[in-house]
Amino acid sequence: MRAVVAGLVLVALTAPVRAQELLDGEKLFKSQCASCHSAAAGEPNRQGPNLHGIVGKKAGVVPQQVYSEGFVKALTGKVWTPALLDKWLEEPQDVAPDSIMMYKQSDAEKRAALIGYLKTLQAK
Repeated sequence: MRAVVAGLVLVALTAPVRAQELLDGEKLFKSQCASCHSAAAGEPNRQGPNLHGIVGKKAGVVPQQVYSEGFVKALTGKVWTPALLDKWLEEPQDVAPDSIMMYKQSDAEKRAALIGYLKTLQAK
């Protein structure tokens, strides 16, 4: 039994943090996004819109959310696909110049984890 526990401890200590982050998009969301975005169905918008059900939704249609002119100009009619979310999270200003979002995530694995989490926030 001690050998098994010691082996598990060794694996836990040597496993890359990135793998853990990739598996825990919810934790990333809470630490990096939740100050500006809510995510549960029915929660009010914060500085940014509530992101519940965002994957597959048209951009700029969250009720009671004010969008910047740059956002509206660049994203009206577009749908939040995983590919578009990936570009948006990597560099919002490349997707919608003059948009308000300041957050950027250059790490592709972290973006994938966040998008994976957002995909789980669909109406059931």
